[in-house]
Amino acid sequence: MSVTVSIVIASYGRLPLLKESVGSALAQEYTDHEVLVVDDGSDEETRAWLRAAQEQHARLRVVFQDHQGVAAARARGVADARGNLICILDSDDRLVPHALRRLTEEFEAHPGTVLVYTGITEFRPNGLMKVHKYPVFPTIRGMLWAIFLSPRVPFKHSGTTFRRSAAVELGSYDRSLPCKVDIDLYLRFLNAGYLPRMLSEPLVDFRMHKDSVSRNRLLGLRVWFRLIDRYGPPNPVFRAGLKALRAVSEAAKWLYVELTAGLKR
Repeated sequence: MSVTVSIVIASYGRLPLLKESVGSALAQEYTDHEVLVVDDGSDEETRAWLRAAQEQHARLRVVFQDHQGVAAARARGVADARGNLICILDSDDRLVPHALRRLTEEFEAHPGTVLVYTGITEFRPNGLMKVHKYPVFPTIRGMLWAIFLSPRVPFKHSGTTFRRSAAVELGSYDRSLPCKVDIDLYLRFLNAGYLPRMLSEPLVDFRMHKDSVSRNRLLGLRVWFRLIDRYGPPNPVFRAGLKALRAVSEAAKWLYVELTAGLKR
């Protein structure tokens, strides 16, 4: 069955949130789509629910694999997707009902576009919510530097939609990366000369919870250094400066997380 959009969800446990994520993907107003869940070694309860859901919903396909990490799960999703467009949805986020309609309209209105990212609505554990509209970058160079220099990356991966053919051509997700796979994908597109397009409307409900912020900053910093070496400026002095700035930024974020966690205890 050929479809226009494949919503790809990498799944690893978190069943209550996953149910809402899959439900939001199945409930899209735009109906020329499939929902492809790549389960990356979840517990049996999660897998049993996915098997039952697949039997109930014709648009839902589930691929099961041993635990290999989010990069491998998303790469499998790109490889197995039937859609010309791929919309990435994190297993703890939700798409608003008109998300796919707005995303496909954006691609139709701008045929040269290969990747679109959107605004989000952030839902916090204390009940507060906040809309984030990410920057629009007129140049590839501007977005590259913003990714390297900003304390928080200037996009949200959930809701990112791209042409499958371009992702396959660029090698899809890097399975060797333990984290920051979203940043690597964006840098890969930028490095190839593709400027992502921003759709400011918040199309993703992003839910903050205790597992949504990684505390393994050392691992993350090591990956950042790999990305700077891979996509950063050729001048070794500039690369060293970027690594120093990123180290300071990651240390500050670690301190903030620890302090706020301590206040909540």
